[in-house]
Amino acid sequence: MFFAIIFSFLAKTCAVSTARIDVVRAKETLAEADTAIIEEFLTSAFEEFYAKTDFSDIASVRSTIISRSESNLESGQIQYGPRFLTAVQSQIAGTLEKAGKLPDSPRKQLLTMNLLILINDLGNLEISKIALNYTQTPEVTVRYWAVNCLTNGGIVRQLNTAGSNEAEQFVQNLQTVVKNETSGDILILAAQFAAAVKSPAANELLVEIAQKRAASYLNWQVSDEMVECTILKSLSDRTQIDPDNAKITAKEFAILYSLVVQRYALSSGVLPAENINNLVSVIVLSEKYITRFIPDWPGSLKRAVEKGGGAGLLVEHDALFGSASAAGKLPTAAGFDYGKNADGSIMTAPPQLPKPPAKVIETKSSQDANE
Repeated sequence: MFFAIIFSFLAKTCAVSTARIDVVRAKETLAEADTAIIEEFLTSAFEEFYAKTDFSDIASVRSTIISRSESNLESGQIQYGPRFLTAVQSQIAGTLEKAGKLPDSPRKQLLTMNLLILINDLGNLEISKIALNYTQTPEVTVRYWAVNCLTNGGIVRQLNTAGSNEAEQFVQNLQTVVKNETSGDILILAAQFAAAVKSPAANELLVEIAQKRAASYLNWQVSDEMVECTILKSLSDRTQIDPDNAKITAKEFAILYSLVVQRYALSSGVLPAENINNLVSVIVLSEKYITRFIPDWPGSLKRAVEKGGGAGLLVEHDALFGSASAAGKLPTAAGFDYGKNADGSIMTAPPQLPKPPAKVIETKSSQDANE
């Protein structure tokens, strides 16, 4: 994925002195004067952070801050941890405010993004809430890190022990994010969060993500099919977290997976080779999740793809997901249907992907002509 980047950089010198704070980190018991040393260190660090204009230089300062976020002693952490977090939260908020007053520029975006990366690295539930202010910004990299701050594994673990009200509030905030979000990478973060957090409200968030993706397929507006590997896995995982609502997530799993298969079946002469390969990958890699619903599923979709797809794949599709004439194995096993027909009878077939619009075919033809 675009944002799955490991940031590496050459060793940089950091002018922030760490001698005094390292002495504090070695103490079992802190005095009031030690709080002032923590604040002094962070003031100096954030002044240098703000002055930098190069990513690797800022990353070096970030590393210095994170490396001093905990005491060297377990006993000392009881006092050191809260004092550090209180001071760093104030510095982050103040530096973000300063950055926000800069004119729109690469430097403003760089500072904001790195402050959000810092919040993400700290992994503190309360501090992460600062990122809510940046989930709707125009810059996709900033939005990505803002959402990452709210959804990373550390935050999920804290929410799963913090109580349902806190988790529900996070879910509601992410529902607002998902509503208008177009980045597949950001939807992945939200889906992984929804699959793992122990809040009933997370079901609704995950369903909204799946339905948003399904709508993109039905409208032939998908360009990043590999996103479905994570969305389908998240839907499958959610059934383990909340088995009481497994029918709901199983239905969305079936609809989205069906649309992936149908898109592949209609892809020849319509989609570029890269997109077709992506669809094959999603079909094959995601088939193992079917066993959450049908434990003895034999892997028929993969075999059909290996044989060239075509009619054979559609036969397996109908057997698994259902057709107009018969319910599929997955709906039968999970206990759901696709709604009601106009005459009131049960709908046994998932939504049918329409034929691609002319503009999709024209785009493919234009790409072929330019190769």
